[in-house]
Amino acid sequence: MELESESINAYLHLLINDYNCAETTKSTFIDTFAMTSIWNGKIPRLKIKPMEYGVILGIVNKHHHWMLVVIYPQDKRLVFLDPLGESKQDIQTCRATTRAFMRKMGCNISRWTCDTVMHPKQTDATSCGLFTLKFAEKILRKEKISFPTTKKEINKHRMKIATTLLLSTDDLSNLCHFCGEKNTDIEDIWIQCDDCFRWYHLQCVGNPDPQQDYVCFACQ
Repeated sequence: MELESESINAYLHLLINDYNCAETTKSTFIDTFAMTSIWNGKIPRLKIKPMEYGVILGIVNKHHHWMLVVIYPQDKRLVFLDPLGESKQDIQTCRATTRAFMRKMGCNISRWTCDTVMHPKQTDATSCGLFTLKFAEKILRKEKISFPTTKKEINKHRMKIATTLLLSTDDLSNLCHFCGEKNTDIEDIWIQCDDCFRWYHLQCVGNPDPQQDYVCFACQ
């Protein structure tokens, strides 16, 4: 039920793409791994020029809890959103660590501010990732951060995220699950795993006897 980094980063990528297709000012995001490092005081090497963007999003993982950081580089302003509610200490941490990152990237950090805005609160133990993505979605759409948070509605939000990711996923069904390619340099002979039903190029998996039962390396 908890969203993992891969899902969060993939959905953020889609949100940013939609925003950049519709707006003249550009946005980007810092992936969860790098943003969490920044929060912990470790500045990762990122190929990003912050002043080129109107808004930069980053989602932090603190003790298995997701929180959103919104950076407005040109305004020298931060917005920090915690699904459980913001503490003064976390707001101060957000400001200090993000200022350190921006300084490292060569930006002027004088009068750098950090605040929060009103938003719905998480009432369960597993939906913080979903809340941060909804916060990000609302901010990019320049909408009031408001959405229903009943269990039924939260499940609808989950379904929307899952469906959006699946519809944006490449079809890999015709690719070899070992090499990731459709064709090889020689004649293509395929073999299917009897356990997971994935298909492989025969030569990629060591040319097993196609007349015998085959179990792939992942299922062994």
